[in-house]
Amino acid sequence: MSELPWYRRHTIYVGDPSERTLCVVGDLDRDAVPEIVIGARRPTEELFWLDRTQSGAWERYLMDRDCGQIEAGGALADLTGNGKLDFVAAHDADGDRIFWWEQPGDPTQRWIRHGIFQMPANQSHDQFVADLDGDGRPELYFWNQGSGTLFWVPVPDDPRVSPWDGVQPVAMDVGREEGIAAADIDGDGHPDLVAGQSWYRLGADGTWERHRYAESYVSTRLGVADFDGDGRAEIVLSEGDASFVRPEAPYGRLVYCRPGDDPEGMWNATVLHDHLLDPHSLLVADFVGNGWPDVFVGELGSPNGDHLHPPALRVFLNRGGTFREQIIDLGVGGTHEAKLIVLDLRLGIVGKPYRNLGTEAPRGPDVDCVNLWLPED
Repeated sequence: MSELPWYRRHTIYVGDPSERTLCVVGDLDRDAVPEIVIGARRPTEELFWLDRTQSGAWERYLMDRDCGQIEAGGALADLTGNGKLDFVAAHDADGDRIFWWEQPGDPTQRWIRHGIFQMPANQSHDQFVADLDGDGRPELYFWNQGSGTLFWVPVPDDPRVSPWDGVQPVAMDVGREEGIAAADIDGDGHPDLVAGQSWYRLGADGTWERHRYAESYVSTRLGVADFDGDGRAEIVLSEGDASFVRPEAPYGRLVYCRPGDDPEGMWNATVLHDHLLDPHSLLVADFVGNGWPDVFVGELGSPNGDHLHPPALRVFLNRGGTFREQIIDLGVGGTHEAKLIVLDLRLGIVGKPYRNLGTEAPRGPDVDCVNLWLPED
C-alpha cells in the first residue's frame, strides 16, 4: 500500500470569535485557482470568501451580511447560465429560508441575495445541485431537518424570480437526516440520489423510490465511490454531530457500507473507527495517486471545547476495500466541514474549527481560523 505524504498545516485566516458553520471550495473568479467560501451565524451573520493572492497570502472579501443564521452545507453552481458560480445556502435551526446568491460582475463586491423557498419548518443542513433527471438543466436538492423532508426543485429558467416554482418532496417523514451525494447505485447507467441512510431512484412518473441501505447512525456525513474495485458504488458514513444528538454515547463512528446481491436491501456495514468525537468532515479522494479512492475523516472535537479528547485528522488508505488508518494532524481545535482543494497541482484539505460562543473553554486564535493542509515533498 502506498504511503501517504507528510501534510503541513497552514493557517490562512484568523478572525474574531465566531460560530463559522460552512466551508465550500470553488473557482469564483475564474482564474484557475480555487477560492474558499466561509459562512458564520454568530455574533455576525455573514458570508465571505478567501482569495489567494500572487504573494501566496489570502485576502478576505465580504459576500453578504445580516442574512440570517446560516447552517452548515452550501453549494456552488452556475444557476444563471453565464459561466460564473453562484452560491446556495440556508438557515439553521432558528430559520426556515433557503437562498441563493448571484455573483456580481466583480466577485469582490457584495453578492445579490435571492429567495428560493420558505421551508415548512426550520433548518436546512446540506444542499446539492446536479442534473439527476437528465433533462439538461440542474436541480437543487436540499434537506429540511425540522420537517423531516428531503426536497428537490428544478433550477428555473430565470432563478431571480422568487420563490422558485415546483418545489416538491423527494421523501417525507425521514427524520433528521443529513448528507447528500449522487452515484449510480443500481448499475443502470443513471445517477441516483444518496441522502442520509437511504438512496433514491427516480421513477418514470417523476417520483422517487426510497431504499434504505443503513440504519441507526446519526447526523451522517457521507461519501460514495467504488472502493473495492468490483464496479459497484459503496458508501462511507461518519456520525458528524454524535455528541450533540447522542450525548449519552458521544463518540461517532466511521462506517463502510457495501451492497449485497440486491442493492435495494440493507447493506453490509463495517465499522472502521468507533471512537471519533464529532467527525463532521468526510471526504473521498485518491490521496496517494495509486488509483484507489481513500477516505479522509476529520474530527470537530467537542463543540463546547469541554472534552479532553484531542481531535484528529485521519486518512484511511484504501487498497481494494481494505483500509489502513494514518493520522495527519492532531489537536488544533479540530476541523469542521473540511473540503478538498487543489493548489499548485497538490491535493490538499481546507477546513475550519467550530466552537460555540459563550462557553467557558479557553478560546485561542486556533479556534477562529481557517486551516489548509497541503502535502510536502
